[in-house]
Amino acid sequence: MKLRYMMGAVAAALVLAGCGEDEIELVKNYTLPDFKSMSIGTAIEGSKRCKNITWSKADRGGLKSVTMVCDIDMEALNAAKEKATKERLEKYNKDAINSNMDSIMEFYRGKAYDRNSLLQLANKLCKLNDAKFQETIKAKGKIEYKDQKELIDCDKSLEDEILKDQDPKKDKTYLPGILDFLKSAVYHSQLTPEQLKADYGMSDKAAPSSATIELNFVVNNDKSVDLAPEFKLTADGKEESVGKNVTSKNALAEFYVR
Repeated sequence: MKLRYMMGAVAAALVLAGCGEDEIELVKNYTLPDFKSMSIGTAIEGSKRCKNITWSKADRGGLKSVTMVCDIDMEALNAAKEKATKERLEKYNKDAINSNMDSIMEFYRGKAYDRNSLLQLANKLCKLNDAKFQETIKAKGKIEYKDQKELIDCDKSLEDEILKDQDPKKDKTYLPGILDFLKSAVYHSQLTPEQLKADYGMSDKAAPSSATIELNFVVNNDKSVDLAPEFKLTADGKEESVGKNVTSKNALAEFYVR
């Protein structure tokens, strides 16, 4: 009888324990009204942003709370940022080349070269002077549009080639403008990735080697879940300040990006 009573008591205890959901699992399985595409746990644990995730329970003034800490995968994050930066800079550079070539072809009256062959000719006879480039960056911290043509050294034969098969009296009027735009096109054509970053005003500040993001969720008495406004971002162990427009909602939204 005693054994049967003990087994019954244990079974009853297990049933009662099963009636109360663990706060962590409740948060993970909860779908917030502002993020209906997936549950909190699916979004965070399915994100590629974290290499490690820890969940813990806490008490917030009598309210049950769950804290999530994500150890950000810095290698993946830096690779993604580098790729995005490269694509943005390449587009910026391509647009600059096209804009200058559009201006050139409005003035160029010759038949010896088309758009592409004219740019090829200029790249053959003109070179970007890296020493002047570095001096300008050091002095100004950036390259202005008016500086670009001063950083390009061209062979004198370029002028004769531009005027070939044309009426020099007529086309010499347009020659200075053509040369200016052509030098700017060459400038953007010959920029190295490092020079392009400097031109764009990007510093070579080293990225942090480690970073974490902490989010907090409040479990209400009715088992609904709210995202707490407090969140924390650290880099190399030091807490980072965030702008006024960056909220815990913004931070959580990043985990839903697929």
